[in-house]
Amino acid sequence: MSIKAISPLDAAFLLIESDDMPWHAALLMLFTLPDDAAASFVPDLVDRMRGPHKPVSPFNLAPAYAKMPQLPFVREVDTIDVDHHVVVHSLPRPGGEDELNSVIGQLHSRRLDPSRPLWELHLIDGLADNRFAAFIKIHHSLADGVTGMRRLLQWLTPNPDADPCSPLFTVGPSGRIDAPVTPRRGLRAVRKQLAARATAGHELSRTIYEMMRRTYAGQALTVPYRTPKTVWHGRIDSDRSIAYTQFDLSRLKALADATDTKFSDIAFYTCGSALRTYLAEHADVPSTPLTAGVPMSTRDENDDRPGSAFGFITVDLATNIADPIERLQTIARSNATATEQLSHLSEPGLVLQPVLANGPMIAALALRFGKRTPAAFGLVMSNIPGPKVQLYLDGARLDALVPVSVPMHNSPVNMTCIGHGDKITFGIAVATRNVPDVGHIAAGLEKAIVDLERQVAARKAA
Repeated sequence: MSIKAISPLDAAFLLIESDDMPWHAALLMLFTLPDDAAASFVPDLVDRMRGPHKPVSPFNLAPAYAKMPQLPFVREVDTIDVDHHVVVHSLPRPGGEDELNSVIGQLHSRRLDPSRPLWELHLIDGLADNRFAAFIKIHHSLADGVTGMRRLLQWLTPNPDADPCSPLFTVGPSGRIDAPVTPRRGLRAVRKQLAARATAGHELSRTIYEMMRRTYAGQALTVPYRTPKTVWHGRIDSDRSIAYTQFDLSRLKALADATDTKFSDIAFYTCGSALRTYLAEHADVPSTPLTAGVPMSTRDENDDRPGSAFGFITVDLATNIADPIERLQTIARSNATATEQLSHLSEPGLVLQPVLANGPMIAALALRFGKRTPAAFGLVMSNIPGPKVQLYLDGARLDALVPVSVPMHNSPVNMTCIGHGDKITFGIAVATRNVPDVGHIAAGLEKAIVDLERQVAARKAA
């Protein structure tokens, strides 16, 4: 059995996980079956996954010690129990969106088994309109959104007539992977790591100083732990609800062009505005703005190693500002300043920065403080690049990718968007008890876009 140490960030993900707060990211994929598909299409997919298939990284990684999964080590396994990791669910036909979302909420609420590799693939049959769904759960200590998406793109194919796809868990890294460690190489690596950590410590000290200086100077840099309390603050339990909304990419890009902002600014504006509408429905729009914690991938195009690799910025969502354009402009300034600061860190600094930025929250979660956990931000928001071409799974057409991520104590909303061809999908995952009626947030996304379009049109006409 091979045991490996993991990064500080991945170790933190294992450390803070609890039954109330599972720490896996997930992706819901919606497919349309081929016209000539057999009734057994979905069960046949699973049948082909059984057999002498060897899992590859990260699908072969489990906590090194199942009774102490918090320890920062993982082990490699040579075989997996396919019937545990790959499960078929059949909805009463014709299953609709509400029934599907209910199943996904239940699946997302369950913690992954620490005695096995930390991932599951659920295939959901019986959807209306000749469709089925695939729901992939994988622990954040094994993969981040970018790595997961790259592996998905290697699993699917742009050719609808291609041979049957290999099992997901056999699709290996295509880019940079860790080389075997010899004693001499290991010694050099230790020296290099020590030097890098020293450099990183200096950089992060300078970053903290710069954050304090800009904050007291009243500049646009948004810092963690300054988000206001709202109606949804408090300890969460494991119940989860999801919702999602899809837009034409061209619609959001047109707004970015018209307002001289970036696409990411429009995405932040859309999510923040939807939350402002939701809070207004509950008579609770704070006088200070909600903030978003935003992971920013630090991987190059050839980096396909397991685990997570991202820096972390905090963005002002300007939820206290009524005018849509003024709200967007405030968000754009905050986003630009935070991104610029992150760009000064080297790779070693970026490895430690998310742990440092979220240190008090990580410590409180590890100590199981629950509702006393300090909220570093109002919610987590991510933007993950998706496929630009049409993809297929054994001839079934991929119609939508819906990201489903991690709610937390005092930050029980997670919003992530993924592009797919000429569409972009916003996925919302919430702790149900703290944030009921998640569909209202999804409806608020459309309202946010319409409000901004109207304001842009009015200014052009004036």
